[in-house]
Amino acid sequence: MLLVVFLAGYLVMALEILAFRIIQTSLGSAIYSTGAVLGIVLAALTLGYWLGGTLSVRFRPTRIQAIALVTAGVWIFLMGGIPKPVSGVFQKREDPRQAAQAYLQPPWKTVPGWILDHPVSESNEFRMRWDPLVGSVILFTIPSFLLAMVGPCAIRALTRRAEEAGKTSGWVFAVGSLGSIAGVLVTSFWLIAVLGLGANLRLIGLVSCLLGALVSLRGRQDLSQRSE
Repeated sequence: MLLVVFLAGYLVMALEILAFRIIQTSLGSAIYSTGAVLGIVLAALTLGYWLGGTLSVRFRPTRIQAIALVTAGVWIFLMGGIPKPVSGVFQKREDPRQAAQAYLQPPWKTVPGWILDHPVSESNEFRMRWDPLVGSVILFTIPSFLLAMVGPCAIRALTRRAEEAGKTSGWVFAVGSLGSIAGVLVTSFWLIAVLGLGANLRLIGLVSCLLGALVSLRGRQDLSQRSE
């Protein structure tokens, strides 16, 4: 079960690193893209933690984990062909790098001067803020939400007695954080350069689906052993 938590933490942060790359590359403006991805992913994780913990009391934790992992895996796998088309859906404005040129002038120019020389329209500024937010909501809310449900379900499955709840929660949080660290470092420093965005998304999706299938199989085995 802790291995499942580790891999789920890995997948969440690997997906978030890819989200930064996809949103910034397709929809522009690093600061807005970063804020949008962080805000949306954190909101999705919050809802996933809450719902995962709530459902784990009513249903078998391994069943919830399996459904969440497989559904998230399919979603992420299908995103493998989205990085380029998504720019055509949202980016109906000038290249954000061109719009940013107004703010990259030599520092000895007065602020009023270089702003007046290179005006940026309000509509374009609005799109630079809005497109990354909408893109993050559409692409990354569902998979982040589903992957977040794994941890609370693991705590429920591993807790045998009430006095063990604190220790079990600590282990789950620690192992999940280690997986997240691995996901950040491996994806950002190696996998993006080696595989690119599309292949990474398909890889994450495939791993999530396989992990969900293994969790489902293990849950059925445990259930059959208890019935005997």
